[in-house]
Amino acid sequence: MTIWQPQIEQLSGPRYLAIAEALATDVRSGQLSPGDRLPTHRDLAYRLGVTVGTVSRAYAEAERRGLIGGEVGRGTFVRPDARRRRPLPIADIEAPLGVPQVIDLSVNIPTPMTSDAILAETLSEIVRRPGIARLMDYHPHAGSADHREAGAQWLAECGYPIDPARVIVTAGGQHAMTAALGALTEPGDVVLAESLTYPGVRRLADFLRVRIHGVAMDELGVDPDAFETACRTLNPKVFYSVMNLQNPTALVVPAERRRQLAEIARRYGVKIVEDDVYGFLLGDETPPALSSFAPELGHYFTSLSKSMAPGLRVGYLALPAGSKDDFTQVVRSTTWMATPLTAEIGSCWIRNGIGRQLADGHRDEAIARQQIARRILAGHDLSSESRAYHLWLRLPEPWSAEAFALDLRMRGVAITPVGAFATTRTAPAAIRICLCEPPERSAMEHAIEVIAAVARTTPGAGITADMGVV
Repeated sequence: MTIWQPQIEQLSGPRYLAIAEALATDVRSGQLSPGDRLPTHRDLAYRLGVTVGTVSRAYAEAERRGLIGGEVGRGTFVRPDARRRRPLPIADIEAPLGVPQVIDLSVNIPTPMTSDAILAETLSEIVRRPGIARLMDYHPHAGSADHREAGAQWLAECGYPIDPARVIVTAGGQHAMTAALGALTEPGDVVLAESLTYPGVRRLADFLRVRIHGVAMDELGVDPDAFETACRTLNPKVFYSVMNLQNPTALVVPAERRRQLAEIARRYGVKIVEDDVYGFLLGDETPPALSSFAPELGHYFTSLSKSMAPGLRVGYLALPAGSKDDFTQVVRSTTWMATPLTAEIGSCWIRNGIGRQLADGHRDEAIARQQIARRILAGHDLSSESRAYHLWLRLPEPWSAEAFALDLRMRGVAITPVGAFATTRTAPAAIRICLCEPPERSAMEHAIEVIAAVARTTPGAGITADMGVV
């Protein structure tokens, strides 16, 4: 690792920009050479007296300028061609007027659907009720009876009917996952997951000090033989999975495969934690939940953040009969309770049908955006589903996912490479593309055009404004 100490004392402006500018200066002057490994975020932050977040932003800015690149598990390095980069590179594909400079397709945030009028009307309705101040009091850790009943209604609409007494209200899907894994595991336990899985479960596993073991997948989802081998040899406590519009591959696991996996889990006593935050997008075509094939093992959750509004932060965790106390204690230890006011808003929308209207609107928007993306990416190696928020693009050789992501970032498009999802040492050269975060379809469409153009090139090649290879 290079012992690099940027001189930022004489540079004005935000500290992260000063660090990035100092890095660019040292690359041009030869103080930093191509291939040099930079200090870790934490080490440089300590030596400069800034936060780790400041260094992370500085490295991201230097990466945007094409000066450095990260390699999963190895560190951050000066790019071989860093000295030839323009000081402030501009995307070679000119964006249309009104399109933002950086289009973020790296996060699965639904397109805004909640209007000021909808929220104002709901809040007015809540305010007119007697006893409104009770929403500012402590509530039961598992949520009030009314909120659990609304949660059970929404779970039933998602295809998982459940007694409200077996529902816990959580502060979103991530918190539901925390409550489930926190109650079911102890440090050192093994948690099985797909070989490509949601990054949030990996971060949570680090926090809980449990070990994630990736299980091989085929075109239908987790391979049953590989799953049984892992259950037999690793003594896992939990199997975490996303069966509907799997993150990141957008796969919908067929009902028969779900039944096979549930039977194996039952044979070895492996608990199931089923993440179904995207299942509502499938509507009436949703296959039976994995947990429904082994209800004594199933811990099923969803969230209103993907189906209604990201800021709502309300989730519902459905539990096996007689097991609620352990999970309630995790809620108590983490948030004490889900926020009653947001839970009340979610309950109102479930009962009066606004929630279903919002969910249907999100599905219609996802379908429209998938159609645009599939048209532009026709002929490329895609995995997608017509109603998904995201798609999975396998890259042509000789691209690596990290190099492709860096090239796109320099052109103003952010995506997520495979390294964020991989739970095994081997992973395909692929990226996840989220379609619904840019409010305007034109921005998303431009970003997909950039992705398609870069995919037609080789690493290091330029692109002209008419999408041709230089």
